[in-house]
Amino acid sequence: MVSRRAKGWLLLVGVAVVGAVLGVLAGFLLGDRIAGAVTGVVLVVLGVYGARGRALVDRGAEVRTALPDQVLGGRPRRVRELTDPVLLGAHPAAPDESSQVPAYVVRDVDDRVDEAVRAGGFVLLSGESTAGKTRAAYEAVRRVLPDHYLVAPASRDAVRTVVETVVDLRRCVVWLDDVERFFGVHGLTVPLLDRVLATDAVVLGTIRVGELDRFGARYEADSDDRDGWRAAREVLRRAVEIPLPRRWSVPELDRASRSSDRRVRSALRMTDTFGLAELLADGPELARDWQNAWRPGGHPRGASLIAAAIDCRRAGLSEPVPVDVLAELSEHYLDARGGAALRPESVDDAVRWATKPARGASSLLIPVRDDRVLAFDYLIDLATDPVPVPVWLGVVAWCTPEQALGVGITARPLARFEVTEAAFEKAAAAGVPGAAAGLAEGIGSGGDPERAIAFLTETLTGLSAGDPEIVRLRSMLARFTQEVDEKDAGRMFADLLEDCHARLGPDHPDTLETRLQAAIQLGKSRSRGEAKQRLIELVDDYARVHGPDHHLTLGVKHQLAMWTGRHGDREQALSLFRDLLTERVRIQGPDHPNVLSTRFQIAVWTRNSGDPERAIQMFTELLPDSIRILGEHHPHTVSTRYRLGLGARDAGRLDLAAEQLEIVRAEWTKRFGPESDRAKRIRELIAALPKNG
Repeated sequence: MVSRRAKGWLLLVGVAVVGAVLGVLAGFLLGDRIAGAVTGVVLVVLGVYGARGRALVDRGAEVRTALPDQVLGGRPRRVRELTDPVLLGAHPAAPDESSQVPAYVVRDVDDRVDEAVRAGGFVLLSGESTAGKTRAAYEAVRRVLPDHYLVAPASRDAVRTVVETVVDLRRCVVWLDDVERFFGVHGLTVPLLDRVLATDAVVLGTIRVGELDRFGARYEADSDDRDGWRAAREVLRRAVEIPLPRRWSVPELDRASRSSDRRVRSALRMTDTFGLAELLADGPELARDWQNAWRPGGHPRGASLIAAAIDCRRAGLSEPVPVDVLAELSEHYLDARGGAALRPESVDDAVRWATKPARGASSLLIPVRDDRVLAFDYLIDLATDPVPVPVWLGVVAWCTPEQALGVGITARPLARFEVTEAAFEKAAAAGVPGAAAGLAEGIGSGGDPERAIAFLTETLTGLSAGDPEIVRLRSMLARFTQEVDEKDAGRMFADLLEDCHARLGPDHPDTLETRLQAAIQLGKSRSRGEAKQRLIELVDDYARVHGPDHHLTLGVKHQLAMWTGRHGDREQALSLFRDLLTERVRIQGPDHPNVLSTRFQIAVWTRNSGDPERAIQMFTELLPDSIRILGEHHPHTVSTRYRLGLGARDAGRLDLAAEQLEIVRAEWTKRFGPESDRAKRIRELIAALPKNG
């Protein structure tokens, strides 16, 4: 096959030759007048082809000019010329006189990887951080495709330039380490992938299992940019996935024991606890260095920079972050640990320490480009404390609108309503697909259904009839309308359900969500028995479509328990909530916001079942956990105080009631205004409390 650039030159040369030959022949065979006319027509035709040839050559020149900034290493290189896997994303090891990477130990999957690379197409190695994915992929292309060019896009925005380069060069390996970084606006799509694979190119990528899980079918309903999610999912579906375990097998360890590399043999002593590749990358040692750096006089500012970089990744940013942004975000972590009392070093010293390779291996912060860094990915899975709200908001303020959508999607399941609203508002203002739905959800779930209704009504007015977001936005509008007008909401849900079944089918996530909200609306309109029956059916349907452990399935179980109690069976409601709590702790962990919500409902129904003292104890135990996980001012925390205050009032513990309800009054007045219904109601409750003495 001929490259596009070569085609351009062939056209230009061909036009010149054909034009010259025809000119001579026309003059020799025809009269001057006829020859001139014929030559004119021919020149017009040849001009068209000449322009096409020039365009192809010029486009090739544009791509070559942009290439140094768009690909790692500045240019495509033959695979046989590659000597440094670290440049392509492999973690370095401790220093050695021969190489910064250890001698390669054959992995059990190597034959499968070789076979897949040799067959061509899109090959994807998946596994945990420091499982050895990048090194295994690097060694495979060196074995199988030494004469191919390797082209590695430097960022998501470079993908299209790389595709043009591959179309020209053809025999290429497109290198996508951490492939999720290349999805999204201006990123990799199925049409671009098909253009690459139509040549003699191979696409070779890696992905952490945690990132891969986000593109499983059961997570589609979580994404506000469903078109973007589906585009990424379709790309991943084209891949031949080869999992690589973090813990090495007995045969692999046996091969490692015979390695000539002392670093490999030394690491074998701890493989009962860690994977060999993560030990070689110094993951456990670096984690200890980070924790020890917090001590006074150590590297507390460096430790805070690392904490900020980790939480940027956890907040949904996969791209490198400028050091000056991390320095600003890091002040929160530094202050929380003691501030000036820690005797923090300067920012420059902190950056030098954090980016210095430990024992010649990986560093805690990985320098990328333009004074930007990434947290060493091994550390991300070790972080367990919630991302602080000021850091969330700082990330939203700095990131692009497209990135803000991802931040909002990450924040929403964690009940970070103020973050969700800020992120989706930024994305929606720029017209990012899916952001409008996310913003409406954040506004309404944050306690302001009237504003959500107004926003949704305005948004729907501006959409065309075929817009894919219409069904979802109409469902949200009906859901928030039911909080202010149950009759109108019932009519809206009936119309919408009919449309959902006709346009989307019974198992589409939007159809299921509409059925759920319609069942809740039915319960609110006093048909509680029918609502309970519909929820029983929905539990089975959600489990079948999303899976029994999916958070949406657990959410339907939450509603079933709620409406079981409201239908009059309080003991059964308590039993269902207790079972749900066990499931949520097992699946989501004890500090997940949904676990706090279930504990809240258990306390509510304990009080409703006639045990106010036990309910007070439950709310008292829940309150500090809610403050620790969600924050003092979070709506869930304020609701816990409110319920604790009501329980204390009913039990005659008036000092506790007054204390908690007064805090709620201040929160509601600040959030909703002094003349809001909530603020008026809480003032009346406080005024009605009996006076001690």
